[in-house]
Amino acid sequence: MNRNSSIPESASDFSANAAADYATNWQAHFFDLSLNLLCVLDVDGTILLANSAFPNQLGASKASLVGTKLQSMIQHDEGHDVLSNLAELTHPSSFTCRMKSFHGTDKWYLWTVYNIAPKVLHAVGKDITPYKEMEIQETERNIFAEALLDTVLTINTSLALEQVLERMLSNMGKVVAYDHVSVMLVESHYAEVVAFQTRSPHRISVNLAASTKLDIKSNEYLDLIYHKRDCIIIPEVTQPPDWMVSVPSTSPGSFLGAPIVVDDAVIGLLGVFNGRKEFFTPLHAQQLETFANHAGIAINNARLYEQAQSAAILRERQRVAQELHDSVNQDLFAASTYADLLPKAIEKKPEAVSRYAKDISRLVRSAVAQMRMILIELHPDTLTTTDLQTLIKHLCSAFTNRSGIPVDLKTNDKVVLQQDEQIAIYRITQESLHNIHKHSSATQVNVQLITSDGDLVLSVRDDGQGFDLNAIIEVHFGVRGMKERAQSIGATLTIETQPGHGTQITLRKKYV
Repeated sequence: MNRNSSIPESASDFSANAAADYATNWQAHFFDLSLNLLCVLDVDGTILLANSAFPNQLGASKASLVGTKLQSMIQHDEGHDVLSNLAELTHPSSFTCRMKSFHGTDKWYLWTVYNIAPKVLHAVGKDITPYKEMEIQETERNIFAEALLDTVLTINTSLALEQVLERMLSNMGKVVAYDHVSVMLVESHYAEVVAFQTRSPHRISVNLAASTKLDIKSNEYLDLIYHKRDCIIIPEVTQPPDWMVSVPSTSPGSFLGAPIVVDDAVIGLLGVFNGRKEFFTPLHAQQLETFANHAGIAINNARLYEQAQSAAILRERQRVAQELHDSVNQDLFAASTYADLLPKAIEKKPEAVSRYAKDISRLVRSAVAQMRMILIELHPDTLTTTDLQTLIKHLCSAFTNRSGIPVDLKTNDKVVLQQDEQIAIYRITQESLHNIHKHSSATQVNVQLITSDGDLVLSVRDDGQGFDLNAIIEVHFGVRGMKERAQSIGATLTIETQPGHGTQITLRKKYV
C-alpha cells in the first residue's frame, strides 16, 4: 500500500495494520469526524471500515460493523439495485433508504457509492429525514385535500344518501389509517349504524334500513362525542366497540371519534378504530373533524333531496343553493392548499412552483365550473327544462376543468325526452365521468349522444387502464346504480373493458 495515500489500492490491502494506517491518516480523521455515515465497502457490499457517525446515529459500534453487509442494515429492499451490482459500478450511484436509529425509529438516508480503487468502494450516507418527513407531510396533505375536494363534489353531484355514504367511506383512507370505520346517523338521542367499512378484508356496507338503535347516553364513547361536540381520542382500547364491527373482535388498538354537525346540531357520528395502540394524533383528529364537517353538508343535502316532493323542502333547497353560492370558498379549498405550499416550494423545491401555479389555476377554473353545476343540481327544474345536450356539455366542461382530461363531445339531432329519462341519462353520464376521473388514469375521453336507426345512444369511452369487470365491487364504482337507472327507463347499459385497454359504457334505448 502507498503510505502517502489515504485510499487502499485493493480490498486485500485491508490487513489489521493497513486498516490502522488508513485510520490514522490525516484524511481519515475527517472521515471519522464527519456527521454523515461514511464507510468503505468491498464489491460484495461488506463494510471494511466505518466512521463514528454509525454508533452516534444508529447505535452500532464501528467494530461490530466490520464484516457486516450494508444491505442488511437497510429496511426492506431499498438500495438493492445499487448494492447488488457494486462490482460493475463505474460511476457514482445514489439511492434513498430507511435505517433504524438507536432509539428504534426509522431515519432516511441518501447514500452515494463511489468506485475509488479496484474492489474498494466508498459510501456516503446523508441524513435526509427532515426533508423526507416534509415530503411525506406534503403528500399526505395533498391526499387529504383530494379527499375533501371529492367530498365537496359529492355535495354538488350526489344527492342520494346511499351514494353519499359510499363516497364518504371510499375517501376515509385518505383522511386517516383505519381497520374499522362506522358512520352513525343520530335522531332523538339515538344513534344508528348505517354504514361501515373494514380494511382487511376490504368491505363497504351501507344499509339505510338498519334497525338497531343505540341509546347514546348508555354508550361511553358515543355520549362523550355527542355532548362534547368535538373529536375524542382513546389511545388504548382492548377491542373495537361492538357497534363498529359485524363480527366480535378482541383485537386491542386505539379509537378516534368525531361528531357530524350541521347548523349546530349533531346529525351523525364517525368512529374509527386502528389496531395499533396510541396511533391517533391531534392532527388525525383535526383532519377527521374537517372531513366530518364537509360530509355533514353532503348528508344533509341528500336528506333534503329525499324529501324533495314537498314544496317547503324545495324552497329550502333553493335557500341551500344560495348559501352554497355564497360559500364557494369551500370549493376553493384545494386551490388554497396548493397556494399554502408555494412559499415552501419557492424555498425548498423551486422546480415545483410552476406545477403548483398551474394546479391553482386549474382548480380555480374548476371551481367556476362547479359553481355552475351546483346551481344546476340544486334547482331541480333545471335538469328537466334544459336540453340534455347542454347539460352534458356542462358536465364535460366541469370534468375537464377538474381533471385536466380533454373530452371530445359529439351530438347530432336535438334530443327530447321525458323528465325521468333525461335525469337518468344525465346521472349515468355524471357517474361515468366521475369514475374516469377517480380510477382510469385516462388521457382522453370521448362522449357521444346520438340518435341512430330509431335508437338513442349514449357512449362514454376513455383510453385509461381499464379493469376486470368480474372483480370490481359494483357499489364502489356506482355500476349498480347506473344499471338500475338504465333499467328504470327501459334502456340497456353495457360496459366493455379489460385491464390496459380502456373502458366504454354504452346506453341504448328506443327513441321515437
